[in-house]
Amino acid sequence: MKKNIKISALVFFAVFTQTVSAQTSYYIPTHYRGVFNGQPSSTRATGMGLTTITLEGIENAFYNPATVGLTDEKIAVHINYASGNQVYKGGKYPFLGVSYRVNEKLIVGASTLNWFDEKNSPWTTIIGGFSENVKRRSQSAYTLVGAFEVIPNLNLGLSGNYLVEKFVNNTVTNSEFILSFGAVYDKEVNWIKAENVSNQKIRFAGSFVNLLMKNQIEQRYQNFLHYRDLPTYLTLGTSYHASLPFNVGFTQNKGFFEGAPNTVDLSLHLQYKDLMKGSKKNSVNPDHKNNTAIGIGAEAWFMDLIAIRMGYYNEKRPNGPKSGGGTWVTDNKKGFTWGFGAKLPLNRLTNGKLPFNSEVNFVTSKLLNEYGNNYTQPSYFTDRNFLFSVGINLKFVEPTKP
Repeated sequence: MKKNIKISALVFFAVFTQTVSAQTSYYIPTHYRGVFNGQPSSTRATGMGLTTITLEGIENAFYNPATVGLTDEKIAVHINYASGNQVYKGGKYPFLGVSYRVNEKLIVGASTLNWFDEKNSPWTTIIGGFSENVKRRSQSAYTLVGAFEVIPNLNLGLSGNYLVEKFVNNTVTNSEFILSFGAVYDKEVNWIKAENVSNQKIRFAGSFVNLLMKNQIEQRYQNFLHYRDLPTYLTLGTSYHASLPFNVGFTQNKGFFEGAPNTVDLSLHLQYKDLMKGSKKNSVNPDHKNNTAIGIGAEAWFMDLIAIRMGYYNEKRPNGPKSGGGTWVTDNKKGFTWGFGAKLPLNRLTNGKLPFNSEVNFVTSKLLNEYGNNYTQPSYFTDRNFLFSVGINLKFVEPTKP
């Protein structure tokens, strides 16, 4: 079957164009790429160099289960949607998560993170001897998570994640269960000794996704079988927070700004992620030699209502000549990110008719680059190079007692 682009098992694939006669290999880091290496389930993190593990909320619990413990509200709901991917151009990433605070120490949550390829994608699904174009591919991660504050300011979290892949028209071609563990610790500091700097805090975070390090799975369709890789990630991160005075006279006690603090809250986030080797020595691909990633993100909340964000992300990918022949057409996945958001005090603005407040975040930017300069990409890869992501967080408010 002739196509402009042909997939080879989500790990390596060949790209053919009319102007290039030699076979060229393109690298994809993991089998569960859509869920693990697509767009994060947090728009806020997407705008901050993909620094997920130092940010609070159920939307980051897939990457660090302890982050759900940083949510103060009794009930919080997060909806996130992203569209755009440089490899899977029509990829869509819906997410829904809910957290519930049981008591002062314990919080639990559930979420679903999904990836859907565009309909009638030019990719070919290959499972052993099966090689066909299909109408739609998808991956899903269903997560149950709990976090507990073991000592003041130290949260430990554990999650169970059920992964489901459907790579042949709504047929389950693989399902796996993995455990993940994470920790977050906050400490007050006074590094900048100035009267106008307050609320200084440093945060340390770490997580281990796929705790049992099962790095090889079976992909099946009918009588066809193929072995694939499953990633195991170790991620470490830290962040620094501080508040500065910020007073804009015309907003004083007016409508949307009523009761807002006259401060700007600043934070800087740093994250390091590494793909571990795993328990199987004969891994299908030595992915652990690549995919080391560093993310840097900064955020400013003005009057705790309006936010701007920016960041930088760099993930190691293979490039240059390929030992088995041909050439890699990738380069490091890298680039700058940015985003913006707002907190909406809906409970106050509706005089308590709506029992929640909301936080809305957006990213509207160019996709991070994954392509090298040593190969002319087919038009499928070079068009639609735009990322749209929106996250809505509903934070339920305890009813006021008469």
